[in-house]
Amino acid sequence: MRQAVVADSSVFICGKDLEGDLVTVPGVEGELLDIASRMRLQISGARIEAPSREALARARAGAEMTGDAAALSEVDLALLAKALELSARLATDDYALQNAALHLGIEVETVAMPRIRKVLKRTERCYACGRPVEGDECLVCGTPRRKRKSGGLR
Repeated sequence: MRQAVVADSSVFICGKDLEGDLVTVPGVEGELLDIASRMRLQISGARIEAPSREALARARAGAEMTGDAAALSEVDLALLAKALELSARLATDDYALQNAALHLGIEVETVAMPRIRKVLKRTERCYACGRPVEGDECLVCGTPRRKRKSGGLR
C-alpha cells in the first residue's frame, strides 16, 4: 500500500501531482474558490475525510506548544490531525502548518514554496518593552500584543 499524503488547498490551487494516496479534509473544498482548483480536487481522486476527535486534540496541543495555534485555521488543524491519524506526509506551503507538523514528527512536502529551515517556538512579546504578553495587552506598559519568533526547538 502506498503512503498517504494529506493535501492542503495549495496542492489543488497549484495543481501539483503527489506520489501516494491523496487524502484531504472537508474544509479544503471550501477554500477552493475557482473552478480550476475545484476540478483538480475532483480529478485527483482524493479521499475527503474528517479527522478523529483524538487526533484533533493532539494536533491542537502540538500547535499550542509551538505557538502556532493562533495562526492556524480550523481547516489547518484538521489537516494536521488527519496527517497524525494516518501517519501520512503533509503537503502544504503554509509555514505555520509546516512548523507545527515538523514539531509533531510529520514529514512535510512543499507545493510551490521552500520548506521552513528549522522548527520555531513562537512567543508573544510586547514590542514596546520586550516582556512576555499573556492576553490582549502588556500588563507592564499596556501596549497591544504582537507575535515575534524566538529560538528554534531543534
